[in-house]
Amino acid sequence: MISSISNWLTNRRIVWIAAALAFLGFTGPGLFGLSPPQFFQSHDAVTEQAKTDELPPGNHSASDMSPQVAQPDASPAIMAAPETDRDAADATDATDGLMRDAPEQVLEKSLLAKAPKTLKGPSTSHIEIESTKWVPAPEPLLVPRDFFTHIPDSHLAISGTAQKESFIKIVLPLILAGNEEISKRREAIKRAFENGDRATLEKWAKLYKIDVTDRDNKALMTRLLERADTIPVALALAQAAVESGWGTSRFAIQGNALFGQWAWRDRAGIRPLDASNDRAVVRSFGSLLGSVRAYMHNLNTHSHYQKFREARAALRNRPKAGEARILAKYLDRYAEIGQAYVQKLEVLIRSNDFSRFALAYLS
Repeated sequence: MISSISNWLTNRRIVWIAAALAFLGFTGPGLFGLSPPQFFQSHDAVTEQAKTDELPPGNHSASDMSPQVAQPDASPAIMAAPETDRDAADATDATDGLMRDAPEQVLEKSLLAKAPKTLKGPSTSHIEIESTKWVPAPEPLLVPRDFFTHIPDSHLAISGTAQKESFIKIVLPLILAGNEEISKRREAIKRAFENGDRATLEKWAKLYKIDVTDRDNKALMTRLLERADTIPVALALAQAAVESGWGTSRFAIQGNALFGQWAWRDRAGIRPLDASNDRAVVRSFGSLLGSVRAYMHNLNTHSHYQKFREARAALRNRPKAGEARILAKYLDRYAEIGQAYVQKLEVLIRSNDFSRFALAYLS
C-alpha cells in the first residue's frame, strides 16, 4: 500500500499539488467575499499612503516648518556667552540701551498675530501627573519683537480687561526674549561638550553655581542643562501678574521689578512699607528685561527650586499643555504664604488662559 502511494506521488505530481493548494489559499477567500491576508499588501501600497501625508505643494519657509525655533541673530542684543565676573542677573546694563523703547501711547489692539497652523499636534494632551483632566493643546503664536524698557504711562491710564491685555503685550515679548537667551546658552553648552572644551564648561558651571569637583564633561553638561533651561511662559506671566499687580505696583513702576525679588542692600532696591525683614528691599532693575532675566536665573540656580528643576527636566520632552500648572506646585517657597501662593498662580493661569501662550515665539 505504502509503496503504491509513493509511486503515485512523483516529483511532478507533488509540484502540481503544491501549486493548486497555493492558488486556492489566495483566491479562495475571494470566492466567499473575504479579504486576502494582511501580509499580502505590497510595500508600494505603504509608500503611496505616506505620500498623502506630505505637506501640500507651495512655498514653505523655515518658520512654517518649525515655528517654535527662534530666528538666528534676531535676539535683542542678549549675549549667549558665560559671564564669569558677575551674576547673570546683574548683567543687564549692556543690553538696556539696545532695547527699543516703545512709545508711551495707546497700545495697538492686536499686537499678537496667530502663526501658521502647519504641523499642528493633536487637539488634546495627557501630560497631567496628578489629574486625568485633558488640557487643550496650545497653538504657535507669533509675537513681534516690540520691547518695553519700563511700564508706559498708557498702561496705568486703563483698567480691567484692557489693562490685563496691555500687561501681556508688555511682558510676553520680554519673557520670550529671556527664554530665547537660555536656549542659545543651552546650544553653547552642548557645543562646548562636543568640542571637549572643559574650560568653557567650567565657566558655565560657575555662572549656574555648580560644583565641578569629581564631574567629567558629560556629567557636567547634564547638570548644566538641568539648570540652563527655559521657564514656562504661562507660569512666568502668572508670577509677573501676581508680583507686580499686573504692572501697577510702585516696584514695577519705579524699579522695573516684575517678580518681587528681594535684595539685602538699601541701594539695590525699594523698601516695602510692611516688610517682614527690616533689611529687605525689593530689587530694582535698569529695565524690565533685567527683571525677567534675574527671575529666570533665580529659578534656575537657587536651592529652593531644585524640585522645580527636576520636575521640569522630567517634562521637557512632553507636550507643553498643562506644564505651567504642574510646575507651579513646586514654587511654594517663592512667597511667604506657601501653598496659598501656588493656588493663586493656578487660578491665574486657568482664569486668564495663560497656557495659550505656551508655544509663543518671537518674530
